[in-house]
Amino acid sequence: MSQYHPILFFLQLGVLVSLGLAGYCAYRLRRHGRSLVVLSVGLLAVSIAIYNGAAAMKTASLALPGKLWWYKLEFLGSLALPSVAVTLALAYVGQERWLTRPVLAVLVGIPAVAVPLIIANPGSVMITEPTLVETGGFWALEHGHPPLFVMVAAWGEGATLLAALVVGGSGLFGNARRAPALILGAALGLPYGALMLKTLQVYPPGGEGINIVPAFASGMLVIVALAIARYRLFDLLPVGRSKAFGVMDDGYMLADATGTIVDANEAARTLLGEERLTARAVGEAISELRWPGATGGPVGTGDLVGADGQEEAADPVTATVEGRTLQMRSSAVRDGRKAVGRVFMLRDITALREREQALKEENERLDRFASVLSHDLRNPLNVAQGRLQLAKEQLTKEVGSDPEGHVTSAERALRRMNEIIEDMLLLTWSEQELSPGDLGPVDLEAAARAAWDHVDAPKATLEVESSTRLRGHEGRLQRLLENLFRNAIEHGGKAVSVTVGALPDVQSPPGGQSLPGGQLPSKGTSSSGGLSSGGFFVEDDGPGIPVERREKVLEGGYSSREKGTGLGLSIVQGIAAAHGWSTLITEPVSESSTESQAGGARFEFRNDGTQGG
Repeated sequence: MSQYHPILFFLQLGVLVSLGLAGYCAYRLRRHGRSLVVLSVGLLAVSIAIYNGAAAMKTASLALPGKLWWYKLEFLGSLALPSVAVTLALAYVGQERWLTRPVLAVLVGIPAVAVPLIIANPGSVMITEPTLVETGGFWALEHGHPPLFVMVAAWGEGATLLAALVVGGSGLFGNARRAPALILGAALGLPYGALMLKTLQVYPPGGEGINIVPAFASGMLVIVALAIARYRLFDLLPVGRSKAFGVMDDGYMLADATGTIVDANEAARTLLGEERLTARAVGEAISELRWPGATGGPVGTGDLVGADGQEEAADPVTATVEGRTLQMRSSAVRDGRKAVGRVFMLRDITALREREQALKEENERLDRFASVLSHDLRNPLNVAQGRLQLAKEQLTKEVGSDPEGHVTSAERALRRMNEIIEDMLLLTWSEQELSPGDLGPVDLEAAARAAWDHVDAPKATLEVESSTRLRGHEGRLQRLLENLFRNAIEHGGKAVSVTVGALPDVQSPPGGQSLPGGQLPSKGTSSSGGLSSGGFFVEDDGPGIPVERREKVLEGGYSSREKGTGLGLSIVQGIAAAHGWSTLITEPVSESSTESQAGGARFEFRNDGTQGG
């Protein structure tokens, strides 16, 4: 035997909606992997499906035992709902860290203990004096409420209210997007509102024995489903946005078409020294950061939106705020061709400016040192060389030669001093750090040809096997190549053959292993119009460099020649380091084989990205 009540329609509809959303959540989890938000919504849907299904069967039943049994099964869903709602709220606002073991023990433990107690009801500890009462032609279940039952019910209401407040409060005062957070918070609060109505004995027409909470829970789920579709909660999760903008060091603000800030992260509040930014005018919040507009005044509503032809992004502006140097970038937010707001990104560049200033001072010190070498030492050296030449000419006239070789030795010493000063100047110049503004696109082949023209070796040959465009300093790159070419000639002989080529866009193999020549770009071709991320190599067919000496040769002062200064390859290393390039010495590699050729040295320069090159 059964009975009908209009609320049955809403309960049955709630079951269908809940199962549909639960199935969609299962699909999302299987297709896109684990997500606590998706999992929580799925469990919420399952709980509400059980709640509505048991409530529908209880409502339709006329026999007291059957009605009481279905009523007890309601608690499988109704007591799980508050725990899942709290989990969903914490996941949505990006506070999963609050789901500690003690918290999870409470969220899982209370339903796990209460539901069996309600179903078994030993000693009428949860339900007393169950009976059927007739209200307006409808038979409803009534029972007494022992203290333990009241405590469990109070916990459920409190947990549901807490979930609603966490989500809604994050939209009002935290980092969550306001509209979806408030909607979701209101949805989570619907069952609590229904419980309050039931407590106040406000019932739907037709009988005070009707439990309206399951229907309100279904309404909550409908709102959640609409929010998922409208705000793409599963695709562009607000928790993801909250996490990203919440933990980033850069400040983020979103202003609407009226110039009012509608969203901001913690970093923006910290950088601007403001406790609250939302609902404030942009011009008021960042009055010290001047917008590069026609008026040059603070950012205002007109600067934010402007005409349809306004540029999407504005040049960054900087200002000092509370002793820190801030840089602001801004981009228009558009709906089609219409500007509807603007995004502001704030970055603390104090450390960068201090680094630039320190770099400037360091370069100035190096310039002063180079000036001392170039003028204060070289000038008296030139005078000494001139005087010595006059003395040699005078001695030749009087004696006919330099019988003891003193003048010749002095000339040799002065020439060596001049070479040392020249190399020290180059070393000082090469070690000056490069700023991004010093770098530009440089063609490897053109730089190699220009460097070869400055090398006096008519019998030596240069082959550019492959070329590429590098991000670097053209003058220093040429000097690096000149030093490598001279080093090859000094150690490989006047007829040495030197090869220059591009490296593929792959990482250097570990342990200094040579790369297969077959991986290099085709001979005589250039890379694409973009800048290479691989690097380049210079190799020769000379005697090569033993493995045990490859690290030492790059150190300043190391030379295998008695007359060498030991600074040539140190200058090469300095120029490479200033560009952010790593230097690797290996053996030459042929294009068609991975076997090393006999003899020769190969210098590889790879982009490590430290200079953005």
